[in-house]
Amino acid sequence: MEKRECFGLIEEMTDGKGLTTLKARPGCRDCGDFRDCIRQSKQVMEEKREKNELRKQNLIAQIIDISHMISNEVGSCLLDFLNRIYDSPLGMVLFRNLLLFCEIPKEVPSYSLNFPISLSTLEWIGGEGSEGELTPDQPGRMNGGLDIRIIVIQRPFPNNRKANMGLIAYEVTRQFSSDPRGIKQILHTLEPSDINQFKKMDGEKRIHWLMGRWGFQEELEALEREMSALSRQAPSAEIHSISRG
Repeated sequence: MEKRECFGLIEEMTDGKGLTTLKARPGCRDCGDFRDCIRQSKQVMEEKREKNELRKQNLIAQIIDISHMISNEVGSCLLDFLNRIYDSPLGMVLFRNLLLFCEIPKEVPSYSLNFPISLSTLEWIGGEGSEGELTPDQPGRMNGGLDIRIIVIQRPFPNNRKANMGLIAYEVTRQFSSDPRGIKQILHTLEPSDINQFKKMDGEKRIHWLMGRWGFQEELEALEREMSALSRQAPSAEIHSISRG
């Protein structure tokens, strides 16, 4: 039996609650090739996932290479953070942003930043449109351009991995939730029922809510404990962020 033109187009769709459904045409249920079509679709989706994973890992490697870390502790936390955030709901829009990180000594009054961004790095950011990413023909995508988001960390917390992870996650989340372009990108990742709720929140509530949604609740709590202890000893920690679009 000759395969139809639509063969292999059946898709498994998973919502935010983990419920999986099949996306198919009305006539698919009566098709004699239905089971083979599902198998073909799964194979295609698996190949796309492998391609996206390879692209993600290459991009993370380039971010680590370009960023400036002076301690292995913070560098290790950054690597863990990047792997987790790219697997979060925000991961679908991160390819339209270049996240760069710089750890600087707390004793210095000023510091010069130099990030050598190569054409190959920009190619990884622009990349080829693939499943789950925002591509030029998708509605709601920001028109052109690339957001370079620089996170400068001046006062990490020694021997507290969760607090350092929370610090990095807090600053990245604050970047996206306080910038108009970042907000539009976040809204693209939310379920319709969450969009109105998010729009009604103030800046700090958005950060806390998003960190919980993206899997960094424990790290946020560890950060808050450290910041609370720090505020009892000295003025608030110096943590600076720069966003360029």
